[in-house]
Amino acid sequence: MTRARTPVQTPTASGHEAPITRPARDPGLSGPYSQAVVIEPDARIRAELQRLLDRARDIRERLRARQAQTESDGQYAQDVHEYFLEHGFYKVLLPRRFGGLELGVPAFFAVISEVARGCPSTAWCLSLSAAHTLTLSSYWPEATQAEVFGEHGHMIAPASGNPRAATVVPTEGGYLISGTWRYCSGAPYSTHFFPTVMIPGADGEDEYRAWAVIDRVDYTVLDDWGRVIGMRGSGSNSITMTNVFVPHHRISRETWTVHSAGPSIGYAVHRNPTYSGVFMGFAEGEVAAVAVGLGYAALDEYERIIRTTRAPFDPARLRADADDWRRVLGMAMAQVDAAQGALLHSGRLYEEYARRSATEGEAFDEARAMRLNNAHFVVEELVWEAVQTLIRTAGSGVSADGQALQRYFRDIWTTQSRTDQFQFFAGPTAGYHLTGQVRHEAAECAATTESVAEPALAAGTAGG
Repeated sequence: MTRARTPVQTPTASGHEAPITRPARDPGLSGPYSQAVVIEPDARIRAELQRLLDRARDIRERLRARQAQTESDGQYAQDVHEYFLEHGFYKVLLPRRFGGLELGVPAFFAVISEVARGCPSTAWCLSLSAAHTLTLSSYWPEATQAEVFGEHGHMIAPASGNPRAATVVPTEGGYLISGTWRYCSGAPYSTHFFPTVMIPGADGEDEYRAWAVIDRVDYTVLDDWGRVIGMRGSGSNSITMTNVFVPHHRISRETWTVHSAGPSIGYAVHRNPTYSGVFMGFAEGEVAAVAVGLGYAALDEYERIIRTTRAPFDPARLRADADDWRRVLGMAMAQVDAAQGALLHSGRLYEEYARRSATEGEAFDEARAMRLNNAHFVVEELVWEAVQTLIRTAGSGVSADGQALQRYFRDIWTTQSRTDQFQFFAGPTAGYHLTGQVRHEAAECAATTESVAEPALAAGTAGG
């Protein structure tokens, strides 16, 4: 017997079940379906993560009510920032030796998604600044980490690889850095900034790309954000600086973006392999986590709409009682649920690849890093597909300015219209995979040749 022939009881207004009623509260604010389920096996992480998810849900109604204001202001409000400080949202990835929670990558993704269910712009601003705690903890010397994390007990630090006329001048003990960097998400409440720079080569060496850590007192956040189609409240302002002295220990050569083999500085300092991964295996997950929460926010809004509006051509019924709208909701739920599952699994893979690199010497190589990167793009595309279906079937009124579903549509469109796009990474990723396969096969062949040659050589020596 196939599933297709199995009778399925579908409760409808015309059947034995009571019709769907109007919700007492907006969906997504309470009840068992309003929060991600924690599946973390570690008791300490599980408890802390559950606490943060609860706090994210507690502030959700406030974040939703302020979405329009957040867009207008270009950033979330001061009291929201203070709420994040109070409850440790900036410390999810901060090592415990510096007073952090050290919850790991899957937990960070889960927390960001819960915040995004209240306001995607707010979550983007939080995610793309708090995430670089993992970067500093993984690739900078212990003394630099202590210096930076010790200043505030946390770090809020956007990063940008989009400089305009940046200059780096070598000087005694470091460099003088000037320039303006665009799209510095998280800038309004930042404590530090990570600009990418080109360091001039010395003694005949080529110049190289590096990240610098800049203190808040040394740069200016420009009032130039918000004139885009979506994520207008993400605080993605430009940052500018002039002749800022950056000592050598605040500079990290960019050797850790797509490949790592062996323990990192971060593993040596913290003895946690999570701090021994590669940047490209994690970075796009910062955006994908926002997309997942946005997807759930859109589902909540669609549920509210169909439970409070009448079905066209059948005004006696709510849309929620009609199969056409139930089908759309059910399919979109599956897409967003699948996106969430893929996101959290990618976080676990990141940590496993990092563990193998740090403790077993198995490379966290370009192929693995970029396949994780592309999986994050697929997460975003799943949500994009779901939101398109929702807004097409919700009625033209919800596409008006000021409507939440229109805002979510604009926000998810923004994730799809950046320079970083799936189509630009897919080909190179396949190239990394094929190259890695050839390299691995060559190593296996060499090992096999050696294992065969050694007995033969021994036999030849004995016979001689």
